Amino acid sequence: MEGDVMTIKDPFDGLEPAGLWQHFADLTKIPRVGGQEAEVREWLAHWAEKHDFSHRIDSAGNICIYVPASEGMSGSKTIAFQSHMDMVCAVSENSSSDPWGGKIKIIRDGDWITAPESTLGADNGLGIVSAMALAENKTLVHGPLELLFTVEEETTFKGALELDPSLISAKVMLNLDGVDMEVIIASAGGIESIICWPVPSQLLPEGWKTYEISLTGLRGGHSGGDIHLNCLNGIKGIVWLIQKIAGKMSFRLCGLTGGDASNAIPLHAQTIIAFPPDEVPNFEQTLSSAVSGLTSQFSYTDPDLTVSITSLDNQDIKCWSDELANHLIDLLSAIPSGVIAMEQKSPHLVETSNNIGFIKVKEEKLEIVCLSRSSVRDAQDQVEASLKSAARLAGAEFRLDTDKIPPWSIPSDSPLPTIAQTTYLEMFQRELPLVSVHGGLECGTIQEHIPGLDIISLGPVIQNCHKPGERVNIPSVSEFYDYLCELVRRLSVK
Repeated sequence: MEGDVMTIKDPFDGLEPAGLWQHFADLTKIPRVGGQEAEVREWLAHWAEKHDFSHRIDSAGNICIYVPASEGMSGSKTIAFQSHMDMVCAVSENSSSDPWGGKIKIIRDGDWITAPESTLGADNGLGIVSAMALAENKTLVHGPLELLFTVEEETTFKGALELDPSLISAKVMLNLDGVDMEVIIASAGGIESIICWPVPSQLLPEGWKTYEISLTGLRGGHSGGDIHLNCLNGIKGIVWLIQKIAGKMSFRLCGLTGGDASNAIPLHAQTIIAFPPDEVPNFEQTLSSAVSGLTSQFSYTDPDLTVSITSLDNQDIKCWSDELANHLIDLLSAIPSGVIAMEQKSPHLVETSNNIGFIKVKEEKLEIVCLSRSSVRDAQDQVEASLKSAARLAGAEFRLDTDKIPPWSIPSDSPLPTIAQTTYLEMFQRELPLVSVHGGLECGTIQEHIPGLDIISLGPVIQNCHKPGERVNIPSVSEFYDYLCELVRRLSVK
């Protein structure tokens, strides 16, 4: 039963396929935030050498492992698998987990493997270990296999953008970055932008009171797959509180930070403000009223929303001028964050969105980082233009931090979806849906490097991606693995 938390020392004990789950247990101990995949790449290379599989690493840091065909299948079709090595790292407040350091608290909760205080890395760790377990399967009939593992999918898309196409000879690829039992045949494109603002530089008036306001307890989520849920973006929430305070009293803005990743809806945000001592009662009353309104507005989506205040020693704390503070708050208020448009032909699907992912100080600049997604190239360009205009009006610097990731859709004449659906139906006597997703996949970018490559995306059931509480459904992993083995067998002989 869900909710019956296993207290056994090893949450993976007794799970099948045993080899797959053992690889995943090992993988959760390896730090692999985007841009720092060296250790996991070395782990994969060592595994390949142990099994006498050759491998190549390209200049971007991608690794491809080559698995020979099973006996009697050397002339069969080559099948490629693709997953990304990095993961999103996010933790809940006061968490004991440290996914950045490879220390993740993991429990078995009924039919789920869960990281209750952080991200788990099932996205895309389950894709990695599924391919590994399949390659180790001595009873599986298959042609040559190519296991491609890319870098920085969750950040810059560097692995897909800079892929050496000579790594892959296959004409069919199974992307294993899906998060549900479905066949993904289209995904949104994306672009990450950065708006830069000067850091505070003015001294506070002597005797002023300084407080940090923290907004926590938010639901967060994947900025693609969860954007339609209309949860509160922590950064937009803290900006709203600042605006309510600004309407009632004079103060100085001294700091503003929040969020963890561009592709995660911010779980938290913080601001530091200062004001004269005689404004303390007014501040407390105004903030209390503003919090009540915010709590009421998001009572359904973010029931654990919490706002706390902490008095600070204002020594060495600096502030923005009133003019700069006003422009900054206006800028953040004007930037859209959430769903911008729904698909015209399929109104239940998100077409275009923007997420203010995080704000942090870097190299003496305050960086506001956004991730814009769309399944329509022109709409993607329009969001970029609106962000650039908002930055220009506020007097801020604007730049794109990544290359544009194009929307992807499978060609209408591809046989892969039909083969995938037929295989699943015959195995489990139920339909496997074909879907388009608002999240970004590497499929389209890889296809640009390798014209004619046919790709679909698949995966087991993974929930709460990019936020604490990420979990994977145990029965779905076994089902997915069995399905993947049969699909590979059929593709190899066609």
